[in-house]
Amino acid sequence: MRYIISAIWSTIFMSIIGFIAAALTETQFNPIQAIRVGIVFGLLFAVIIPFIAAKSYKGKTKYSKML
Repeated sequence: MRYIISAIWSTIFMSIIGFIAAALTETQFNPIQAIRVGIVFGLLFAVIIPFIAAKSYKGKTKYSKML
């Protein structure tokens, strides 16, 4: 479920960022490209961040036991 929510929110954020960046650079906004980039970065961060947090804090979570 975490990966689905991360993909949805990252898609929304990348669409907004892509729209604003296209307006600032005076280029055409491509929503398909913004959605692809958003999904890739969202899933990448959803996978990487728990491992980074597990290394910095040794708690009793399942991610702390992975390392």
